[in-house]
Order: sequence, then C-alpha cells, then structure tokens
Amino acid sequence: MEHLPCPESATGRRKIVVPYVCHEKYDGGDFMTYPSRRKEIFPPLHTIGPFPGQLLPSHQMQLALLSKQELESFYQAWLLFGLIHEILADLYVPEDYIYICEDDSGHFKAVSTSKLITALDEWVARIQAARADSSVTHAHVARCLCLTHAALSIQAVGSNFDPNLKLSIASLGQTFSYAANKAFNIIDIVRDSKCPSTWRHLTDDDYWKGRLLAHGWCVSEVKLILDTSLSLQTLNFLACLDKTNVEHSHHGCDTQQCVVYQNDLGKYQTQHASKVCDCAELSIDPEALHNILRTKALPLIRVKSSQTLGELSVDIVASRPTSRYVALSHVWADGVGNPYANALPRCQVSDLGKLVQELDMVARSRDAQDHRVKQEDVAEKEEELLLWCDTLCCPVRPKEAKHLALEYMYRTYRYATHVLVLDASLRRYDVESLEIDEVSIRILNSPWMRRLWTLQEGALPAVTNRLWFQLAHKPLNLRELRLNASNNFFSGISRRGLAGDILTRLASFANVLPKDSSTHPGADLARVIEALHHRSVSIPSDEPLLIANLLGLDPARILNGGDGAVALRVNRLWRMMPSAMHGIPVNLLFRVGPRLVESGLKWAPATLLIDNYANIGIQSSESENEQGILTASDGLLVRLHGFRLSLALPTKGLPSHHKSISQLIQPNSLLMKDDSGSWYIMHRYLSIEEDRFLTDKTLAEIVQEGKNLWVIYPDSEFPRRPNSKAHASIGLIVEVETEEEAEAEKEENAVKKARARLHIKIGPVRTSTQAWLVAATASSAQLASDSPALRKIAAIENGLYEHSSSSSSPSFKATALEELASEIHEMATNEEAKETIVSAGNEFNVPWTEELITRVIWGQFLCMRETVPRTQRWCVD
Repeated sequence: MEHLPCPESATGRRKIVVPYVCHEKYDGGDFMTYPSRRKEIFPPLHTIGPFPGQLLPSHQMQLALLSKQELESFYQAWLLFGLIHEILADLYVPEDYIYICEDDSGHFKAVSTSKLITALDEWVARIQAARADSSVTHAHVARCLCLTHAALSIQAVGSNFDPNLKLSIASLGQTFSYAANKAFNIIDIVRDSKCPSTWRHLTDDDYWKGRLLAHGWCVSEVKLILDTSLSLQTLNFLACLDKTNVEHSHHGCDTQQCVVYQNDLGKYQTQHASKVCDCAELSIDPEALHNILRTKALPLIRVKSSQTLGELSVDIVASRPTSRYVALSHVWADGVGNPYANALPRCQVSDLGKLVQELDMVARSRDAQDHRVKQEDVAEKEEELLLWCDTLCCPVRPKEAKHLALEYMYRTYRYATHVLVLDASLRRYDVESLEIDEVSIRILNSPWMRRLWTLQEGALPAVTNRLWFQLAHKPLNLRELRLNASNNFFSGISRRGLAGDILTRLASFANVLPKDSSTHPGADLARVIEALHHRSVSIPSDEPLLIANLLGLDPARILNGGDGAVALRVNRLWRMMPSAMHGIPVNLLFRVGPRLVESGLKWAPATLLIDNYANIGIQSSESENEQGILTASDGLLVRLHGFRLSLALPTKGLPSHHKSISQLIQPNSLLMKDDSGSWYIMHRYLSIEEDRFLTDKTLAEIVQEGKNLWVIYPDSEFPRRPNSKAHASIGLIVEVETEEEAEAEKEENAVKKARARLHIKIGPVRTSTQAWLVAATASSAQLASDSPALRKIAAIENGLYEHSSSSSSPSFKATALEELASEIHEMATNEEAKETIVSAGNEFNVPWTEELITRVIWGQFLCMRETVPRTQRWCVD
C-alpha cells in the first residue's frame, strides 16, 4: 500500500503487504453492475439497489453466505482493481499493480500501489484541463465511491475479514475521494462533495491499536489518535513511527491519562542538563521577584556569559514596554521545574541562556529573509533578548507573590517577543534530518501537547506566529509547520489527508484565541472546551484559573476567594462565566461528566478535562436563545424543546405491575411512541459504568420512579423521520417540581423548574422496524377489543369472574395468562401481520413479533406527550 504516506525515518516498518487473492481478474466492464456479471456470487441480480451506493438486505445476506476466501477474492477484484479501472480508465495498467513478494513460505503475488499517485495526478490534470472523457463526472465518481463505501460497511466484512485487505480498499476509496475533490475543485467538502468522507471508520480500531502499541505508543496517546485522526493517511503515518523510550514505561497509563508526565510535587526532583553533571544550583531571591511584581512589571532574567558554570550569574530585570524576552513553555516532567525554590542547576541556566541567544539569531535571520523588519522597528530590535522562566520568575513564596505572578500569566505569554517550547522528547530530533511532516506529527503528539498550562502558553503566541519549538540543533517556528501542511493539502493528493489532520490539530490550540482581541480579550468557551481535550494537570485547582485566563476573565477573583479558595475555584469560575464571550452555551447541559454540588450550580461541570467519546461538541452563539442565564440559586435558565415522558399503561384489564419495566432484558434501551403512532428508541446516553455522575439507576428505573418527567433537547430537527441518516438526538430527562408545574398551567410559557436526572439519546426506529411495531400495535388493539383471555383476566382482577371462589389461586391466574399468550401467538402468525412485516423488507420472525405484541399489550414502552417548542423556559439544576 505504497499510496499511504510513511515517514522516511521508518524504513523498517513502512511496508504492509496485501496478498493478491483474486480467483479471477476483473473483467473490465462497468463497475456498478459487476456483481450481476459474477453469476456464482449474485445469480438473480442486475443492479445494485434502487439508488447509488445502496446494497439491499438481500445482497448483504448473499455476501454473508460466502466463505472468507470467496468474499475477499470478490471484494479485491471488484472494489480494488475494478474501482481503479473504472476511474483511471486508460491510465490503468493492471500489471503495474501486482508484484512478486517473498516471505518465509516462498514467493507469492501481492498488490502494489506504487504508481497510483502518479496516475491520479495525471487524471486530475486531465479533468482540470477538460481533456478527460465526458463520462468522467463528479457524480459518477461519487456513485462508485459510495457503493464501495457501502459494500465495506456491511456486517459480512467483519473481524474475520483480512484487516490489511480492508485497509487497502478503504484507503484507496479515500485517496480517490481526495483526488475527486481536487479535480472537480470542491472547496466546501462538507456542503459540495458527493464523495464519502468517513473511510477511516471502515477500519477497525483494534487493528490500529495493535500497530500503535507495538511501536511504543501510550494507550492514552492511542485514544487521542483514534479520536482526532480523520484520515487513514494519518493513522498509517503514525503507526509507522517509533515511540519506544527506554527511560519511560507506560504500564501504569490508561486511556484517560498518561501517568509518565503527571508530577507528584512532593517527590519532584529537578534535573541537570546532563546526567553526569552535579553542578550547584543558582537561586533567585523571591523577595526581589515580589518587589518587581508589586510594580505590575514582570521579572525577567539576563543570563551573563561566563567561562565556567561556577562563574555563571544572572541579573533580575523589571520589564518595560519595550522589553524583548523569551517566555519558556516546558514540561515539568522533564525536570526543569522546582516546587520548593526559585532555583535551577547552573547547567540548566546556562543551557537556557544559549537557547535564548540561538533563538534570537534564528528569528532575526527569518525576519530579514522575509523582509519583516521595518525601519522604525530597528531601535526596538537593538533591545537585548531576556528570559522569563516560571521556575525562576514565579515566586514560590509568599502566597501573595505567587498569586500576582499567576494573575500576570496571561500578559506574560501574550506580550512575549517569542515563546519557546522545551520538550525533552522533541529535543532528541534534528530538524535537518527529518521531513517536516514527521516533525509536525511528533510535536502534535508530544507530552507538551497533553498538559493543561501549555494550552495557554501555546495559544497566546500562536495568534501572531511567535511560538517556537526547540529541536536538537535549532528552533522551528509554528508558521513553518502551518505553511508546509497547507501546501500539502492544496497541492497534492498523496498527503492531503495527513495535512488536513495536521492543520486541524494545530488549530486546536493555535486558533483558540481570536486574532482581533480589541472587542473582547478572551476566547470563546466552546473553543476552549475543544482545546482541552486530552490534556491533564497535576494540580486540579489550576484548571479554573487557566480557563479564566483564556476566557479573559479576572484571574484575581479565582485566586482570592477567602476560605476554601482552592476547593471552590471552579464554583467561582462558573459564577463569572456570564461575562465571558457568548456567555454560557445552552448545550453545556448535555455534556456528560462530574457535576458541582452547590445549589444553583448542580448543572455545571466540575471539570472540563473529561475526555469522553460521547460528549457533544459545545457550540456557542451570540443569540440569547442559545445562551443560558445563571440564576442566584435555582440553576441555569434556558430555552429548549421538550416533551412530557411517561410509561405506557397496560391494556385495560391487565394488572399494572405484571412484569416491571425495570426488569426488562435491556433496561437502558426502551421503545417510545408519540401521539401520531411513530416509534422511537431511547437509550441511556452512556452505560452505568461509564456515567454515574447524575445517577446509577437504569433508564427503566428512572421512568418508573419519576413523578413528573420531561425530556429537554436542543435539536430543532427532532423528531426525525424513520431511516434518517442523521445521528440520534441527545436529550436530558428532568424531573419538574409539581408546584412549578401547577404555576405553568396558570401562566403560558411559565418557567419549569427542573432537576436533571439522566442523559439520553433518542432516534427513530428504522422503517422496517417501524412496520413491525405498527403491525404489533394493530394486533394489540384487536386483542384489546375481542380477546376472551383479556376479559377473563380483567374479571379475575376485579373479583367478578363467575368462578370467583377459585379464581384467586395462582394457578388459575396462570392459566388465564397462558390463554393470552396463546392468543398473542395466533395474532403473530396471521397472514395480515406477516404481509405488513414482509412488505417493509423484513424477514418474518414469529418470536420477535410475539415479543413486540406482548410489550405493547403490557405497556412496556414509553410515551411522548405534550411537546413544547423552543420558546419554553426551563430552570435546570
């Protein structure tokens, strides 16, 4: 699979061999109708579904009957060689895509795509120059790719299918999608491209986990990669990189956190620049630092040159408006921190001084080359370049001095001439010997990218390209990474997906803050939350301080809160949030995670560092309807759609608690019907094991015990139509206070005061299932009107049955229930129900039909009542 990019440094791990398994060559005919020409595969078929990109259930069942070898052979011939033939036409030379490979068992044929990119470049050039065949259109290419995507998506292509073969087809489809978008000049991929974009999800996560872990990646890094990589190009590139490090073991890490870079400050040890060095520390007087901070200036360091480490000295300089300085952004786990004193080994200070000088020379050279220096800036450039390092410049004591330094942290990085990233894992690599893509990937997957404080330290200078990354022999500017990725994205195909993922990851921290901060100095909360993904912090109480800084809120109010100041920092942050840009987004209510316990803030997340695949993207808006209003003690006032949720009643005459709904086989997945007769499926948003933040009860228990339950949701398109391709809608079950409900009846659109109970997902059942439920409902209605067994059960329950002396015995009641079960079976097997079910494309299943009829009769489903529009106001806590 040579069309997938691989780093040049990974020569020993770059090749994935895909055996040639075709039992017969592709016949050279039309791609869309190839299955109908393979009589042994699809004897009765002449087309692929009623519209492009569809495989009918009957097709899928036929494919499922094939053996593993037959299916792999058929798919390789059709979806790999057939797709290349269909799209490249005369540019396709079959012999170019097969070669002879050798392993321990001998020689065999394998697939080669080494000439694919060259052929695709020519194909793109032809289309752009209008020299292509008129039949080659965006729509036709998209139809072929949609069908390929659909064929790879079916259940038959499961874990038993060769993962390398699956990757070869999926990555081929993705590469053709990139080429088509370039050839037909598709700028807005989301809106205008007809080609599939979710090829990455056709490959199995376990396949990538195995490859990544084998090359030394941490399990938390693997989760980050799988969560953020949209391209198979990126995944293959990363899986070829070696991340083994003999100094660190990831045995104690989990998917949420890499413990290697978590600091236990009580056991922290400052490191020397070299393992063989044992030089003395150079200390800074914290009182001198405090005196400078009192003047609202920043303490800066001038490292004075010396012949020996023993002669090394520094000056403490108060910043001025014209001061030029480098602010360091470093990973404390690398040993350049000190929680006990403003001191570092002299070798470290000397190293920092040299790095500042080297950065000054590289930056001046870049500016001169780019003609960035204007005449009026020359005087400013004559100012010496000083150093700011938190270990030396942020007082460890007293508390007041440290708080001042923390208050000025935003200003420290916002107005630094340069910010230099120091990460030991990056300083091992020479930028001159690595391609720029690998440098970018290693930076984006470095420990520096996983820490909380480094988000602010990188985001502030990134706005104006003042962020530098120190590698082995020279620093590299963020701008170079952006330009390289941008050029790869727009100019080529072979690395278009890799470049897109690099640009997205760079933007995750580089675009947090607005370029124009004249109207509001801070970032938008939604962007901050997105940037916090997969970051961690050693001191949890630092989180609200960092977030306040990014949002442009006053950090002094977070720091100086009186008693319980540290524990209640996050509470004070949320109380300040209404003054942040765009305030509090309404859909923050639907975020899963720990909640605060303070009354009025129980809706608020206790942390924003929870990385959960289920958490929705938070979207901010200038519209007041999309923002929540924070009340003094009642919760968050929002406007949202909603409906009353209730448990269905059993058919008249049946005992109301014959079988508790909480004892169902799937108590966290319940059917729901609206007043028009449409059916939906409601799920607990996460399993109980993953989400105990609101409750550890099942969905069934919540709806059975609740007294006045409603569902609120932000999706204006819900209820969705059956077979909708959109994702399921999210919602929150809330319990409305009964007195508030009484007031709501008196006053139109009154506020419903509610308590959050459970996060859920809701979606329409498929069209085929909808037909099944309609048939079950009709059968239930018929039984309710003329069932002898139901009448007998009702009479027994009311003590009116003629054999009342014996009807109270358990056996007599059991007999009546058996009679009802027999009637249900008869209804489930009649021709009318069968016709309704089969006409919707279902395979008739008597036990399942009986199960659905039984559920409807006994009221083992939910009801959607009293839908209210988005104008409804809710106060949720």
